This record gives sequence, structure tokens and C-alpha cells, in this order.
Amino acid sequence: MEIIEFLKVFYTLFFVWLTCFTAIFTFRKALSSVYRWFVLLIILLSILETVANAMGYFGGIKNHFFFNIIYAVELIFLPIFFKNWLHLHVVKKIIPGFLFIFSVFVIVNTLWIQGFFTLQTYSFVFGGSFVLILSVAYLWELFTDEESQNIFRNPVFWFSLAYLIYFAVSVPYLGMLNYLLANYPSFATLYYELIFEGTICLYNILLTIGLLCMKPTTR
Repeated sequence: MEIIEFLKVFYTLFFVWLTCFTAIFTFRKALSSVYRWFVLLIILLSILETVANAMGYFGGIKNHFFFNIIYAVELIFLPIFFKNWLHLHVVKKIIPGFLFIFSVFVIVNTLWIQGFFTLQTYSFVFGGSFVLILSVAYLWELFTDEESQNIFRNPVFWFSLAYLIYFAVSVPYLGMLNYLLANYPSFATLYYELIFEGTICLYNILLTIGLLCMKPTTR
């Protein structure tokens, strides 16, 4: 059956759905407002990623434009999430400036550089690098804070670790993707199947652990 072949090709969706269902279960808790909108973001991105892959496989539609939308949404809201948890004032002040510059860059990239229907690797590398830095900044704060409790029970620790690993792998890969496809297509495919897809699975497992660590707010 075609649906079975789809699931074989996009087996990483099982991990995406694991994260999505965990987020739906978690949303039922009495979470703080910061956690609640983050959980909603996870659910939205999981649904959009499923639609994008189904669109490409069943509809034969080049889905790069859809992933451009997904990445733009993700890379705009993740810095806002980290802003709520970081304590470094310098970093927190940079985030609003980044959001403005990134939004302008996405528009310019869409209209005049890479276009809407081409995978916008420039925007992804720009935004992904910044989220990578925010992840490192939060983990650094956590490890250097002498008053930190058990970090393994901290949801944001797992989220930061997930984004650190994901963007550490995806940013250089997508940054060099066009060059690799033009000069080393077999390596690009092998890297995607062995490294990138494995990273997606690990990334979603870490997000799931973080979601399970969330505790209801006490009244």
C-alpha cells in the first residue's frame, strides 16, 4: 500500500508524532503561559511537517515553499521562548533586534534572493545559528549556576539540548546543501539518510523527554 511506503520513506514522522502526542497530553496540564504556547508551537510544527511530507509524496508537489513557512515560524518563535528563560541581559536585549533583522531578511530572501519556492537555506542558516547560540547560552547558564537543582528534571534543559544537537547538524548541512548536490550528490544523500534523519529522531526524543518533565503550576 502507498501509505506503508510513505511511512517507510518518512519513518522519522513516527518520532515527530511521538512528540506531538506527548505535547497534546502535556497541554492538558495546568502549565504556565510560556510553556503552553511553546507546547502549541510544537503541535503546530508537527502537523505542518506531516502535511509537508504528505504533500510532496502523495501530491508530487515540490514542498520547499511549505518548509520555508515552517522554518520561518519556528525560527521566529524559538528565540522568544528562550528570552523567557535566559538571564544574561545582553543576550535578552539582542533577541528583539534579531527578530526584526531576521524577519526583514526572510522577506528580502523571498522576494529577491532565493525566492519563495526554493528552499531558503540562507534564512535557515541565519536563524538556526542564532537558536544554536541561544541553546548554548542557556546550557552554559544552567551548568554555571551553583543553585541549579537536578538539571535532568528541567524541561528547558532537554529543549536546549535538542535544539543544540539539531541545529549543530542541520545548519552546516543545509548551508552546504546546494554545493553538495552539485558536486557530491551521493554524499549529500548518504549524509541525509545516516546523519540528518538520525538527528531528527534524537531531536524529537529529547523534546519528548522535556515535555514529560513539565509540571503543572501550583495555585
